[in-house]
Amino acid sequence: MFRSPFAAVLFATAGVLISHAQARADAVDDYVNAEIQKRNIPGLSLAVVRDAKVVKAAAYGKANVELDVPVTTDTVFQIQSITKTFTSAAILSLVEEGRIALNDPISKYLDGTPDTWKEITIRHLLSHTSGIKDFINEPTASIRLDASEEEVLKATAPRPLNFQPGDKYAYSNTNYHLLAMVIRKLTGKYYGDFLQERIFKPLGMTSTRIQDLSAIIPHRASGYGWSGGKLRNGEYVAQSILSYGGGGVLSTAPDMARWAIALESEKILKRATFDEAWTPAKFNNGNLSGYGLGWGVDRVNGHRFVSHSGGHITGFTSNLIFYRDDHLAVIVLTNAGHANPGAIAQHVAGLYIPELKPRAAKAIEDKEPKVTALLREIGAGIHQGELNQDQFTPNMWAALAPQLDALKTQSHLDGDLKSVELLSKNEQGGQRFYRYRMISANKTHLVTLVLDKDDKVAGLWAEEE
Repeated sequence: MFRSPFAAVLFATAGVLISHAQARADAVDDYVNAEIQKRNIPGLSLAVVRDAKVVKAAAYGKANVELDVPVTTDTVFQIQSITKTFTSAAILSLVEEGRIALNDPISKYLDGTPDTWKEITIRHLLSHTSGIKDFINEPTASIRLDASEEEVLKATAPRPLNFQPGDKYAYSNTNYHLLAMVIRKLTGKYYGDFLQERIFKPLGMTSTRIQDLSAIIPHRASGYGWSGGKLRNGEYVAQSILSYGGGGVLSTAPDMARWAIALESEKILKRATFDEAWTPAKFNNGNLSGYGLGWGVDRVNGHRFVSHSGGHITGFTSNLIFYRDDHLAVIVLTNAGHANPGAIAQHVAGLYIPELKPRAAKAIEDKEPKVTALLREIGAGIHQGELNQDQFTPNMWAALAPQLDALKTQSHLDGDLKSVELLSKNEQGGQRFYRYRMISANKTHLVTLVLDKDDKVAGLWAEEE
């Protein structure tokens, strides 16, 4: 994977109830264990919440491969961008108190914002419609060097916006970095301390905290990636970048289950506030986004859900998905940067409510064969270990080039490419996203190709189907 750095039925007799519950538990365990083997996932922790009660909490595999330490339900994982659901909730709690308004300009709270940001509001930051460049994926500095909040703002401010605020959706980690700064300005507290006070402690999330590389954190998992047919340690990222307001939280599956239960109560936020957070943002032209205020918003087979995922080169991926009308939530935390926890979470949900099982994507008419030909060319280049640098944006090439040898090895393990099918195409933030199914002799991948306005490859990642 390469990316520029979501009422049980009671039976008449106890015997029948136990039998059905055990069968379902076995089905989940069998599926997860098969996925771990298939996708080379070192470790995984899972929780399922139904009708505001935890009905399953389980752990699989290794938290640390080198030391042979098993995952338990106490294992602490980096949840990465699921952090945004907490930062959003913190801001929305301040909205409920009347200390801030969603349509306030961010310049009201932050010093050093440029004139080009004068129309950017708190709502724009929460919904990723600000147009501000991503300080992680459109880097202004090395993610391996520490930088203060103010330094990130100072480095990002002079850069032109990607679009006018409210015109489009474009995921930008800078938005949530700035929201953490707003929390400090309003409360005088570091965002992590505010989350402890407002969310983690009230919900009993005792194993949840902000990332700290130097601290001794019991049961902390190690992160891994898979490339060239081998498991490798995750990459190093500086403390200040790891602990920022859009991806800095560490947690366990049971603690995240407590957060999922809170989504059905008014202990943290009022119901009307959650409903607003789960309403798709509206663009300036009246069209709707697929993202609300800190949550992805979608449907599967007609069933509404909200979700957030997380992933990082340090070797962790995560997913939280909550089916609103079905009162079902699934949390999947892994220490594998190459895993697809969203697909796992959705499949597990389908084991509890069959109607939630996603249908396999069907191929659509390919009206841009040149783009498909480009993907084939890149695939052939990876197989040969030679790529044309001019086909990629500078940021994408910087991320891809160091991995080329490992990708070549993996490509040979996958075998010859048999076919390529276009599954979808959409546009976000001035970029075009193409989703393909690539079938090789030994594996099938779902591949996302992202092109910028100049037809340069700005993103490319693959997941095993």
